[in-house]
Amino acid sequence: MRLMSARTSRAASFAAMPLLAVALLSSGCSEPSEATAPIGVRPVDVSAQPVSSSISTDPILDIVTAVTAAWAAKDAAAYAAPYAANVQAVSPRGDLISGRDAFRAQHVFLYGGPFAGSTQTIEVRDIQFLTGTIAIVYQDVSLTGYAFLPPGLPSSGGVVRTRVTWVVEKRGGNWEIVFQQMTPRV
Repeated sequence: MRLMSARTSRAASFAAMPLLAVALLSSGCSEPSEATAPIGVRPVDVSAQPVSSSISTDPILDIVTAVTAAWAAKDAAAYAAPYAANVQAVSPRGDLISGRDAFRAQHVFLYGGPFAGSTQTIEVRDIQFLTGTIAIVYQDVSLTGYAFLPPGLPSSGGVVRTRVTWVVEKRGGNWEIVFQQMTPRV
């Protein structure tokens, strides 16, 4: 029997998180809405979710507002602030970024180069609560006004479009992004 280190065990558990989320979602939770609307235009319906509908989406929507403002200001520290210290993020190119510090450093580079003059628009498609302290946030994100694109990042008509999925968790009273997956949309 092979023993896993705490780090390997945590990585294996975290790697299984998206699969667990898919299994939970396919076991009776409603599908994300196909309609998209800019943040703040369409209230997110949590009434069909497997947990109490009294859970407020406001703190999660506040994260979206904060990262949007941080992108506009090109403030990498503020952009990374809502991410957990041990966040795992998959870029649209498939790169794995581990930890808030690495995530912040990546955005220092992006804001200082290819995305210096860019605008990011986030549309929240749905928020699904798995428990009272864990939710999945489905987003469509568009990026315009960039100087150039890093190799391997697709664009169509001057717009980079991605489907972004967050797993957010309430830790110590605050909601944090613990996982992010970005998938290109062409």
